Amino acid sequence: MNRRRPSFLNNLLFRDYRFIFFVWIITSVTCGVLKYTRGSYNNYRILKNIFWHAYHQLPLYIHYPKEYFDISHYGIFFSSVICPFSVLPDIVGLVLWVTANAWLLYYAIQKLALRRNQHLFVYLFCIMELFNSLASQQFNVGIAAFIILAYHLIDHKRDFWAAFFIMLGTFTQLYGIVGLAFLPFSRNKTRLLSSCLCWGVIMFFLPMIYTSPDYVLTQYHSWIIDLIEKHHQNLFAYYQNISLLGIVRKISGSSSYSDIWLIFSGLILLCIPYFRIKQYRSKSFRMMALASTLLFVVLFSTASESSSYIIAMIGIAIWYLKTPSETKALNLTLLIFAFFLTGVSSSNLFPAEVRKIFIFPFALKSLPCILIWLKICYEMTFLNFCLKEGIPRREESPRLIPNTNNEIDIVLYCYNPPANWQDMLHENTREINKAFPNKVFHVIVVNDGSTIHMNDAEIEKFKAIMPRAQLISYTESRGKGYAIRKGMESACSSMSIYSDWTLPYDKESLGAVFHKLEEGYDVVVAARANHYFRHFNLNTLHSYMSILTRTLNWIVLGIRFSNIQGAVKGMNRKGKELFLKTTINHYLFDTEFVFMASRERNLHICEVKANLRKGAYVSFMGIKAVGREITNFVRIALK
Repeated sequence: MNRRRPSFLNNLLFRDYRFIFFVWIITSVTCGVLKYTRGSYNNYRILKNIFWHAYHQLPLYIHYPKEYFDISHYGIFFSSVICPFSVLPDIVGLVLWVTANAWLLYYAIQKLALRRNQHLFVYLFCIMELFNSLASQQFNVGIAAFIILAYHLIDHKRDFWAAFFIMLGTFTQLYGIVGLAFLPFSRNKTRLLSSCLCWGVIMFFLPMIYTSPDYVLTQYHSWIIDLIEKHHQNLFAYYQNISLLGIVRKISGSSSYSDIWLIFSGLILLCIPYFRIKQYRSKSFRMMALASTLLFVVLFSTASESSSYIIAMIGIAIWYLKTPSETKALNLTLLIFAFFLTGVSSSNLFPAEVRKIFIFPFALKSLPCILIWLKICYEMTFLNFCLKEGIPRREESPRLIPNTNNEIDIVLYCYNPPANWQDMLHENTREINKAFPNKVFHVIVVNDGSTIHMNDAEIEKFKAIMPRAQLISYTESRGKGYAIRKGMESACSSMSIYSDWTLPYDKESLGAVFHKLEEGYDVVVAARANHYFRHFNLNTLHSYMSILTRTLNWIVLGIRFSNIQGAVKGMNRKGKELFLKTTINHYLFDTEFVFMASRERNLHICEVKANLRKGAYVSFMGIKAVGREITNFVRIALK
């Protein structure tokens, strides 16, 4: 029986990311052009002039009737965000601004752990709210992206960059602070919080580069006062406070109570599911926490307006896709209810009289979101997500499988060795063979384009002294990372280690690496012991560079091991497969490898201390190479 081929249109709409991306970008460009041609881009004028007012050190939170109506409510750090758009002509800056926001949100949604058809559902479900939000030219689309990216990065052990988006949202509109709701899912909570502090300091002081410290401090104080005043103005505002707070306030008509009681109650409902720690193993549970947070930030803010609901609608779409509830009819009913009352009610597709008489005066746009958020809180509190996903009650970590093979490949990096290096290498390897008589070592030396002591005669001497060793040689120096990868490509044993040709670390350090590999660890990091630095009597510059490197490795990359550059690394075939995926050719290839290994959930990695043997020499990175390695570090951090 022949199956009917899907139509081109069906493929285009439901299977092709490029089509959806095209729709989003065309939507944003069209929105920007229409707003400019009609002259109705007041909000963009406000945003653009935040930078110019800050640059000229003018007050940010007062009226400028000759430039725009209304006033700014963004933090002074936002002047740094909007700067690249402010210096452009309005038509270009406006179109790029809304397009950049749309692209960022598209990218954030694509990073979520959803299937292709689920991604496309989210994109299409939110398209009307996207247009509505872009038409306002505000930052709600960007804030939604920040919250989603913070969740995604925490879920993938990228706490440093998660902290960046949390603080970016916080220092612009305060909404970003809800990214800390994902703190319980972080594997390294201390690093996440310290990274938030680090980014917070940077963002606090950054505007001082083009303003002054006194001006920045004054504007932060004025911002707090402005937000408090704006809160009171929003209580019964027609187009603001479209939220759970607003629906209670506007239906009751009472101004005698404080919103803090509703907010406090909402926080309790938001936080109760986090006590179900065993459910953290479920990806659906974590995704529901994201949905709950996206809804919470809109429902419990008096600043919520129609354009804010792009944030909530994404939360609704994620809930519908990830809920373990069996009440499919109810879920679909709520989804349709939200699509029409929340998504359509602000557009001309909805009767104007209904909007004016019921929707806006009583903040009814928020009603479906309230019902769905309460349902999320119930489901996260009482339903078993792990059972739905088939996760066992006790999630057992993959067990270590002992390696009984006694063959080990030793890959050694060699560049411009001294005279008689063959004799030195032979003596060092002979000592290793003597120290570990029950093991069979296969030595692979990689000549990284040496220009001295590596001619044909030297190579023949090497082969004569060490006939069983393998020499890989090429004419142009490519860096240590490239050389070690070339050597590892030729390694065939079930266990491998790499080091310098001088084998500078003692046999006890090597023995510790061998022992851990035999236990079944996939990667063994032999980190330099602290007395390594005293051994070489490093100057102040090298000492500071070492401390800085270790700090950045911990804060930015989340590498818990210390002094990982150089020394010895051991790996089995699984570890070698990962190592061959590294791309850095020079000094930081070690860092890249350990960083990649640390992020693998099913890979066992451990650390042993490496001590230098007597008379050993280790080369240091030159000052000229620092700039290159800074670039490499950024490459690693952005992986």
